[in-house]
Amino acid sequence: MKQLAALLVLCGSAALAFADDRIAIKVRVGETVATDVGYAMGFFCDDQSIVRGEMRNKDADTNVFSVTGLAVGTTLCRAGTVTVENRPTYLFEITVSKPASSRPPAAPRR
Repeated sequence: MKQLAALLVLCGSAALAFADDRIAIKVRVGETVATDVGYAMGFFCDDQSIVRGEMRNKDADTNVFSVTGLAVGTTLCRAGTVTVENRPTYLFEITVSKPASSRPPAAPRR
């Protein structure tokens, strides 16, 4: 029983460590944000109704992971799903907010 308890504590600690490795990205609906991800290849997003992801080459040594906000919400995306040749992997927590208002601010009331 003690071994099981120790295993659960270790697993919980590992989960917390992974949670701290998330990189926060904030984007508005309709806007696109790009992030350099070195030579990471491939990506996967948990909820593709919230963001549209794309992986592109920036130059010979760098790929860029870009996300476009589609709907308000939060999702996780991993850039670097191809695990051959010890390629890097990044976990992003992407929060999409409402689009910026296109109307000018209202004049103050007197």
